[in-house]
Amino acid sequence: MTADRIADMERRPARGEVIEIALVNNMPDQALMATRAQFARLVRAGAEGAAIRLRCYTLPSTPRSDTARRYLSQTHEEIDALYARGADAMIVTGAEPRAASLSNEPYWDDFCRLLDWARANTLSTLWSCLAAHAAVLRLDDVHRRRAREKISGVYAFDAQPDDWAVRGASTVVTPHSRYNGLAREELERCGYRISSFAESVGVDTFWRLEPSLFVFTQGHPEYDRDTLTREYRRDVLRYLSHEREDYPRPPQGYYADDILEKLEAMRAQAMTSRRVAQGAAVSAIVAHAEPVTDWFGDAARLYRNWLAEVASRKNQQRRTA
Repeated sequence: MTADRIADMERRPARGEVIEIALVNNMPDQALMATRAQFARLVRAGAEGAAIRLRCYTLPSTPRSDTARRYLSQTHEEIDALYARGADAMIVTGAEPRAASLSNEPYWDDFCRLLDWARANTLSTLWSCLAAHAAVLRLDDVHRRRAREKISGVYAFDAQPDDWAVRGASTVVTPHSRYNGLAREELERCGYRISSFAESVGVDTFWRLEPSLFVFTQGHPEYDRDTLTREYRRDVLRYLSHEREDYPRPPQGYYADDILEKLEAMRAQAMTSRRVAQGAAVSAIVAHAEPVTDWFGDAARLYRNWLAEVASRKNQQRRTA
């Protein structure tokens, strides 16, 4: 989505009653622009022509480079502007972890304030990936668990029958990219409803009333088609430059077999001798590789169902006012 189309959503909504959506963008500096575009695209797809205004915000305690701060000053507002203005619904992105415990992250206090505000002041909030982990830690002291290896790929999840979040689907396909996960049994014990789940990688989407409708996604339905490629290439370069100890596996359910064979050959070479030049070879292999699985339809359905719930709650609020 172009910057002009995003700005159009932010400043000139369609006719009719407007649903105000706040996007709190906590992603790393290099991903700020792409993340803004990804979520704006999904909101537009889920709105199906409904009147939506999307505004972007940032937490001041998240460490930023000078370049990122300049970009944010032009495209995002400080979080206090959200508290003053309000919003019908909110999306909170994940962030790159810096501390061993989420409660030791530099933005933790601001995050907790945001969560507490959202419970009473939004009709619904969607917490994405690491933000979902931080939210359940704050709400119920549920700690995420480290996986044996990075969960990276496009996975199929069983949709819970009669669950509003996955209405219209029996199976949901979603990209995931994470080292940690939340245990289903712990979430259910705390009253969370599981919308989609796979035995191989665990919980995908879940929710609970706070009384705001809190929705949590461990995956990344907003990802572009090449996002997992960019992350894989980054992780390979980190291995080659000795920033990580293990050579990353290619994303599952993402590349065709011929691409996987070439990547495995590169992995075998790198395991015997790490050379930074090998990164260029990996980049060349995946440069034009298209994902074998398309998830955008399922992602748009999730946002369509979510925005329909937001609209329903807004109408109910107006009737009872």
